[in-house]
Amino acid sequence: MSKSLDLLFANTEGKTVRINVDEPKDSLTAEQIGQAMETIIQSNVFTSSGGSLVSKKGARIIEQTVTEYTMS
Repeated sequence: MSKSLDLLFANTEGKTVRINVDEPKDSLTAEQIGQAMETIIQSNVFTSSGGSLVSKKGARIIEQTVTEYTMS
């Protein structure tokens, strides 16, 4: 099963910007994720076509299970 963490931000234009982190630690807390997002906003290292990231909108863990079938 693969897992990813989506960090959702609002940019200067109010549009949603998503940053995806593959295989996040299982022990992450909402507080740790929020602090990391705040650091990303304050450091201003990411920009988007709609401007800088200005606020946190949310975060989510996505888990995927892939089942492959062999065809003969």
